[in-house]
Amino acid sequence: SIVLVSALIFHQQTRLSQDVQPALAFIILWGALIWLSMVEGSQAAMVGLAPVDRRLYKETHPISYQICEYSHQGDNLDRYLMGRQF
Repeated sequence: SIVLVSALIFHQQTRLSQDVQPALAFIILWGALIWLSMVEGSQAAMVGLAPVDRRLYKETHPISYQICEYSHQGDNLDRYLMGRQF
């Protein structure tokens, strides 16, 4: 489907590619896809790491440890997941 959408963009058969340069529309498409994949990946990682003892990766992955310390406090994870639904 990405090949089809890219072809439609370069042939100016989408509204965005008609309003701006097709190259800019292509960059916007890939930027949105990369952003979406990071958001979905972070959601899967937060849910998957919830039952794991955080001391196991405290030294090797300090940024992940800090994020999980905050996101797994109280009902933060539940609120994040509910917010992603709407």
